[in-house]
Amino acid sequence: MKIELINLKLENFKRLKSYEIKPDGENIIIKGQNKAGKTTVFDAWLWLLFGKNSEGKTDSGKSKFEVGRLDGNNQPIKGLVVAVEAKLDFDGTVHVFRKERHEKVVRHQLRGYETLCWIDEVPKGVNDYSDYIADLIPEDVFKLLTDLYHFNSKMSWAERRAILPDIAGEIGTPKGFDALLGDLNGREVDEYKKVLAEQKKRHEKERSEINPRIDEIQRNLDEYAGTDTAELEKQRDAIKAEIKHLDEDRQKVADQETSRQKKLERLSSLKADRIEREAFLKNDPSGIKHLLNEKMEIESEVGGKRLAARMAQNALDTKQVDLKSKAVEFDQLSASLETVRTEYGQVEKLPSETVCYACKQPLLAGKVEEMKKSRQAKLAAITQRGDKIYTQVKKVKNAIAALEDECKDLSEAVTKAQAELSEAEAFRAKRFVELDVDIAANKTTPPEQDGVWQAIDVKIKEAEAEIGDPPSERYVAIDAARSAKVGEKAKLDKALAGADQAEKNKTRIKELEAQEKELAQKIASVDKQLADIEQFKTAQGRMLEDAVNDKFKYVEFKLFERQLNDSLDNRRCEATLNGTPYSGMSCGERIIVGVDIINVLSAHYDLSVPLFIDNAESLTLPLEATSQTIELYARRGQKEISVEVKEAGKAVA
Repeated sequence: MKIELINLKLENFKRLKSYEIKPDGENIIIKGQNKAGKTTVFDAWLWLLFGKNSEGKTDSGKSKFEVGRLDGNNQPIKGLVVAVEAKLDFDGTVHVFRKERHEKVVRHQLRGYETLCWIDEVPKGVNDYSDYIADLIPEDVFKLLTDLYHFNSKMSWAERRAILPDIAGEIGTPKGFDALLGDLNGREVDEYKKVLAEQKKRHEKERSEINPRIDEIQRNLDEYAGTDTAELEKQRDAIKAEIKHLDEDRQKVADQETSRQKKLERLSSLKADRIEREAFLKNDPSGIKHLLNEKMEIESEVGGKRLAARMAQNALDTKQVDLKSKAVEFDQLSASLETVRTEYGQVEKLPSETVCYACKQPLLAGKVEEMKKSRQAKLAAITQRGDKIYTQVKKVKNAIAALEDECKDLSEAVTKAQAELSEAEAFRAKRFVELDVDIAANKTTPPEQDGVWQAIDVKIKEAEAEIGDPPSERYVAIDAARSAKVGEKAKLDKALAGADQAEKNKTRIKELEAQEKELAQKIASVDKQLADIEQFKTAQGRMLEDAVNDKFKYVEFKLFERQLNDSLDNRRCEATLNGTPYSGMSCGERIIVGVDIINVLSAHYDLSVPLFIDNAESLTLPLEATSQTIELYARRGQKEISVEVKEAGKAVA
C-alpha cells in the first residue's frame, strides 16, 4: 500500500499560527532558517497520527512537548484551539484526518485539555481514532519507514538483527554438514551446542577426579604391600581371647555389685525410718493439744463476730441506698407538683374575654360563656392532676420516714456488733500471748530415750557392717586393660582390612585407567562436534550476511565478527557504507543509508509512507527514495519557511 500526503494544515501549532502545505502526492522541499518552523511541520504530522513529536515525546505526562503556541515569556497562550488536519491518499482512496486540542475551563480556571478527533469529518473517540490509524499504519512500522535514524540509532543491535533475517528470506542450509544435522534431532544448533558444552564439562569433571582417586588408591596399596596376613590373624585371635576373659571378670564384679546395691538400698530405707521417727518425736503435739484447741475456739468466735458486723453494715448500706432513691423520687414529685401549681395560677389569672381580639367588637353572649366553660375545664383537669401527684408525694414521704427509722435501728446494730468484735479481738490478742508461751514450753521425748528409735539405729549399724567397700577401683583396672586390648585389636583389624582392600585396589586402578581413556575419547568427540558447529555457524552466518546485503543498493550490514579462536561473534548488527561504519558516517551519508534501508523495509512491509528528511541540506547526492519525501532544508537568513515541489534528479538550490 502506498500512502501519499495531499495537504497538511496547522492552526496554532507550536510556533506556527496558521500554515498549510500542499504536496499533492509530490516530493517537496521545506526551506527556512533554524527555528523557522520546519521541524514544527514534522511534529504536527506525527502528533496528528500518534500524539508524539519527532523526539518521541507525547503532549502529556512528565516528559512532554508543548503543542500550542507560546507567548514572549515562553508560556502557553490561553484561549487557543490547536488543530492539525491532513488529507492522505491510500492507493487512490483519500481520507481526511483531523485532531484538535481544546482547553477545559472550570470557573474561569484552566483545568487541563481535551482532544477531539475526526476521520472523514466523522467524530471519533481518541481510542477509536488511534485504533483506526494503528490498523492502517502500525506505529512501530511507521517509525521504521519515516525516521531515517530510527533503525540505526534508536533500535538495539538485537532488535535490528531480529528484522534483517525476515528481509533476507529463506537462505538455505550450508552444505557438507550432513552428520551434524543428523545429530541435531530436531534441535536448534545453539541448543545442541549447549548440550555438547554440558557433556564436555561433565566428562572433564569426571576425568579430573580420576587421577586423584588413582593416587589415593596407590598410596593405600603401597602401605599394605607385603603384609603377612596369617601372622596378623593369629595375633588378633589371641587378643580376642584376652578381651573375653576381661569381660567375664567384669561380669563377676557386676554380679557382686548387684547384691551390694540391695544392701545399700536397705540401709537407705532404715536411715529414712530413723529420720522420720526423730521428726515425729520433735513435733509430738499430744502434751499441748488442749492449748491448740482453745486457740481454734477463740479464732472461731472472732470470725463469727466479724461476720455479724459485716452483715449489719451491709443491711445498713442497702437501706441507705433505698432512702436516697426515695429522696430523689420525692424531689422529682415535689417539682412536678410545683409545676402544676404554677400552671393553675397562670390559667386562673387569665382575663375574661368579652371583645374579639381581631376586630375589637363585643363577643356574643354564647361565645363568652363557651370561653368561660373552657377555662373552668382546664382548671379542673389541672386540679385533678395535682391531687394525683400530691397523693404520691404523701406516700413517698411516709416511706422515707419508715426508712429513716430502719436506718437508725440498723446503725445502732452496727455500732453494737463492731464493739463486740473489738472486744473479742482484744481478748484474742491477750489470750494468744499466754497460750503461745505454754505451747513453746512443750517438752518432747529425746530420740536416744525412745525404744523405737533405738531399734532402728541397731539395724543401721548391722547393715553398714555387711556392705563392704565399693568395686570402683576394680572396674577401673579391668576397663583400662580391656581398652588397651581393644586398641591393639583395632590396629590389627585395620591392617588386615587394608591388606584385603589392596588386592581389590589393584583391580580398581585398572578400571579407573580404562575409564579415563574412555572419557578422553568422548571429550575429543565432543570437541570435534563443537568445531563442526562453529564451522556450520560461520558458513550460515556468511550466507545470512550475503542474503541480507543483497537486498540493499548501498548499505552493507556487518552481522558477525571473527574472534581470536576463529569463531564468529553474532552479537552485532551495524550498517556500513563503502566500508565506513554507521557510527563514523557524516550526516549526509547517514541520510543515504537511512533512505536505502527504508526503501528495502517499505518493499518488505509492502507499505510506503511519506518520509520527512531533516538536515537535507547536507546531501550532495540525489535521493533515491521510493516513497514520497518531504525534505527539511536549512537555509541561512530565511526567516519564513517556504515550500516547493522537488523535481526528480534536480539538486536543491
